[in-house]
Amino acid sequence: MEKRKWIVRAVCIVLTVLMTATLLFPLAGIVYADEETPQEKLDRIQQELQDLEDKIEETENDISKQQELKQYYQQQTNTLKSQIEVLSAQITETEAALKVKQEELGNKILEVEQSKEDFEDRLVAMYEMSRQSNLSILLGISDFSEMLRFAENLQAISTSDTQMIEKLKTEQAELEAQKAEVETLLADLSAQNEQLNASMQQYQQSAQQADAAISAEEAELDSQSEEYKQKQEEYKQAQKEWAAWAGSNTGQSYVLGDGTGEFAWPIPGYTTLSSDFGTVRYIFGVKDVHRGMDVPAPAGTPIYAAADGVVSTTAHWSYGICVKISHSPSLVTIYGHMSARAAGITDGVFVTKGQLIGYVGSTGNSTGNHLHFEVNVNGTPVSAWPYLSS
Repeated sequence: MEKRKWIVRAVCIVLTVLMTATLLFPLAGIVYADEETPQEKLDRIQQELQDLEDKIEETENDISKQQELKQYYQQQTNTLKSQIEVLSAQITETEAALKVKQEELGNKILEVEQSKEDFEDRLVAMYEMSRQSNLSILLGISDFSEMLRFAENLQAISTSDTQMIEKLKTEQAELEAQKAEVETLLADLSAQNEQLNASMQQYQQSAQQADAAISAEEAELDSQSEEYKQKQEEYKQAQKEWAAWAGSNTGQSYVLGDGTGEFAWPIPGYTTLSSDFGTVRYIFGVKDVHRGMDVPAPAGTPIYAAADGVVSTTAHWSYGICVKISHSPSLVTIYGHMSARAAGITDGVFVTKGQLIGYVGSTGNSTGNHLHFEVNVNGTPVSAWPYLSS
């Protein structure tokens, strides 16, 4: 029993140790991962700046698109306003024409009714006259011809009244048809006007939405621009830290003196420069001064050590394949963008002046085959000209 308890205790102790290690080692790894070299820091900030530039460009494109949409909606709204104004004028004219037709129709109806009343009055008079005895009618007429004329006149009056009433009714029907046409036209114009107004309201709402989107995007752009400015300041500081690191001594060096006038030209036969030390450039909106001289040459052209020194291959990725030579505790030369290093050129190797160290290429941050030749004094880049022999 005691032996079993001892085994259980031992197992518990082992499990406790394992759990503690599991908790501690990830933390240690995280702490280690957070440590950045100057090169890693500059790389990170450069990537963050690039990401911000992409976001700013995307936001600016979004603003441009929304502005184009807003302008389109405003143009459509103005076009519809013009159409509505023309249509409103047509509606006003049509309403006036309808009013005239209504008045004409009203007058025509009164005229027909009055003619009917007059005709009816005549019919009544004729009827009452017909009730008188033929003898009294004849006695009242002096001769037979007068009687005939009287009868003809009565017939003519009746026919004329009937024709006049029919004519008036025809005119009334025509006016009613004209009034119906005007009413139909007015209804069509009103429907068009309603549709145009509805479309105009939709375009106005769309323009307001585009305007709101523009305001939101502009606010986002302001925030991104402010973040970009802050990141630029970080970039400037990281550049300084990296510059000191990139040009620092390898820890081993060959004491050369001040090196003035003692350097050989590192790429014989090619002396034309595409960019000299001090050339001003702008990277991510930050002023950048070229750290060395660029000498264009065909790929594979041999590169030689400018002076005796100790080799290091540690440098920033932007140099591509490179060689750094420490000539004294304060003096370093860098040969960048090589296509390859020469055989045997590795960290800690001592090289002599004029020794082959590599070949021209376009590795790293380069747009064409060339040698980037750089001189650093105490970690600060300086012009190589004073160090080159005549």
